[in-house]
Amino acid sequence: MSLFFASCVPRNISRDEPRGTYSIGINSNVKAAPVIIADEKGFFTRAGLSVDVTMETTALHLLDELYAGTYDFVCVPSFLVARDYLAGKAFRILAVMNRNQSRYVLMNPDHVENPADFAGKSIGINPDGAAEFVLTRFLVLHGVNPATVAIRYHAEETLPEMLASGDVSAILTWPPYVQEARTLMDGNLLVTNAQMGVDIYWLLVTRDEVSRNQGPDVIRLLRALDAADDLIFEKPEEAKNLVSDRLSVSRELVDEEWESFSFILELPQSLLVVMEQQGSWIALRDKREFNTAGLFSTINYHHLEAIFPEQVSIIR
Repeated sequence: MSLFFASCVPRNISRDEPRGTYSIGINSNVKAAPVIIADEKGFFTRAGLSVDVTMETTALHLLDELYAGTYDFVCVPSFLVARDYLAGKAFRILAVMNRNQSRYVLMNPDHVENPADFAGKSIGINPDGAAEFVLTRFLVLHGVNPATVAIRYHAEETLPEMLASGDVSAILTWPPYVQEARTLMDGNLLVTNAQMGVDIYWLLVTRDEVSRNQGPDVIRLLRALDAADDLIFEKPEEAKNLVSDRLSVSRELVDEEWESFSFILELPQSLLVVMEQQGSWIALRDKREFNTAGLFSTINYHHLEAIFPEQVSIIR
């Protein structure tokens, strides 16, 4: 931590003097843990920034609010970024905040015992975000034609009850709804990871003009988030307590999801691979053209490379 504070504050600037004022939009989820911790521990302030963190229930509209100027930075999944790239939106990816394996398929064993037997069955998913993309890949890899499965679209908070009532044979969901379904069904359910080894990437995204014109402050922001990652690694119990308190959820729920996350600022080549897959699926679904070559231009790797070059492995 001492290296962080020494390196992020220029000698001719008081530690208490803000360099810029920014707003960050996150959703109320463990995925935003580094932002929550940096805010709670004062890492943004010590980096010389004045930062206002706003939590929303879902990440679904955060990018729209970024474009509108409500937020200067947002933390969102790569699927939504790929969606907006196809829609011609202008943004810049600054870093991967975390990667995770937190999507699960929950099965009612009275209906189905093996994912290979999903043909003719019904599966409940949230209609927004990457759920259908993840489910499609999951089905194909289990030898099931997605066209033979009845997909039921419902809000995520209703999915556990749908599974418990027998309304669907399975659901695709994530914590805390995994634990809720387990409780409703008295533990009588089958759980398997839906991602099958492919990470979901949670990204730090900004507008192009912020990326171009506020470079020194972007670097200060990245250093503050890196200090939060250090705390997560070195003092995980303190980090979990901070997140639990800020989100007003139990430690049990935080613990359940925490183990599926890898918190590190990075820009790996695998991010582009995943976004190409996500973009191709969206383009096929929506009957759009998809220029994969342009994806790289949405990434500004220079700020992260300037301070942590070893964490930028994207081919450039």
